Amino acid sequence: MTSTSSRSYVCVSCGASVPYLVRDYGKGNVRLAICGQCNAVADPYVEYENILLFLEVMLLKPQVYRHVLYNLAEPPAMRTILKLFLILVMLDMNVKAYLIDRREGVAFQSESMYQQDAGHEISGFRVSQYSLHLVCLALLENLVYLAMILAVIWMDPLGRGWRQHLVKATKPSVDKEKTQQVASIVLSHDALVRYGMAMCVSSFGKMFALLTVIWEFHWTFVHVIGALVVCSNALALQLLLGEPSSTSVGVLFLLLSGITARFLTQSALYALGNSPFFYVFA
Repeated sequence: MTSTSSRSYVCVSCGASVPYLVRDYGKGNVRLAICGQCNAVADPYVEYENILLFLEVMLLKPQVYRHVLYNLAEPPAMRTILKLFLILVMLDMNVKAYLIDRREGVAFQSESMYQQDAGHEISGFRVSQYSLHLVCLALLENLVYLAMILAVIWMDPLGRGWRQHLVKATKPSVDKEKTQQVASIVLSHDALVRYGMAMCVSSFGKMFALLTVIWEFHWTFVHVIGALVVCSNALALQLLLGEPSSTSVGVLFLLLSGITARFLTQSALYALGNSPFFYVFA
């Protein structure tokens, strides 16, 4: 990264656009760029290892979220986003399995296979059947949640310019008017990747669900995990869409839309008879 880069970056402190993050003066003299608006280092995270970035993300720091969304040396590929999403699905499946095992925070239909096997020794085939069912359930719920939020962003019913923020090009275009016209019709690949990155990275509070494998604790701790994920999603959406705060009306409307869609999906599956209904969001 040098001063001749054609990419557009942002200052992680104030969000202002900066032309470069690192400037090479030659002979090994490399310095971090200073933001012209706030006079702070534009992005100190360019020197961080991935594990340190992950810890900063878990601490809900807006600066590291801006770095991940806009200033990565190599923007993530769609394949990477899909891998992150599958990890989140497996973590969600682990939470569901924990709640079913404890018979807490979940309701069953009387004819549910989970009710029929309660108190009986379960065969290996039955365990595989349960696992596949929970994976499919977690996959569907997460797809509905993310798709609903993306659809609301694209439709922009509150008129807050979400679509323009989402499809904002990562590189300057020669014909800006043509780019804006195309962006207003379809979501570009880069926009989908940026959205997927924001939502997947901000959902990694679900990793705390792995503690259910190690320690026994009250099932209501899952509510804490869900609250952490929602707060992280709110922060990511704020920075992605240019909202004034993570508790703005727009961000809350997006999250409520996603959670409602997920709730309705669970309700529909529960009404069909075999799917459990979970009282928690995680």
